[in-house]
Amino acid sequence: MICFLGIGSNIDDRLSNLNKSVDLISDDLNIKFIQVSNFYESLPMYNLNLNTFLNGVIKISTSYTPSQLLSKVKNIEAEMGREKSVERYENRIIDIDILCCENQIIESSKLTLPHPNIKERKFVLEPWCDIDSNYIIVNENRKVKELLALLPDSSKLRKVN
Repeated sequence: MICFLGIGSNIDDRLSNLNKSVDLISDDLNIKFIQVSNFYESLPMYNLNLNTFLNGVIKISTSYTPSQLLSKVKNIEAEMGREKSVERYENRIIDIDILCCENQIIESSKLTLPHPNIKERKFVLEPWCDIDSNYIIVNENRKVKELLALLPDSSKLRKVN
């Protein structure tokens, strides 16, 4: 199953954190790494008091179910030192979100696919366009590049690599 993951970091060496998360994801025998986007620097969205983020998108193929993949990425976050908190939007060493897994639509207390905030996040859509701009988000029935074009913010994110 083809899946896209969003990765972000805003603590310490952000670039190193993103690269380490890609390595840990790639090390799993049930995950075939396909491609990683460029990384982009972006301001925080919901809690403006946070540090600046680096974000990217990874394309993988996996034999995991979406819930198994969620468990895997949460384990990687913990392994990298992310502490579980009641605060939703906070500084973090790594954040790994499952953006979508093919045409699956899931709405549960632990996982919603496609990710519910894709269409409002330039820091997801712009890097996603680097690797698969024509991918159609199932519940939006639009390509990633079309969703990016619909965003009101015309400012550019700063490409880091």
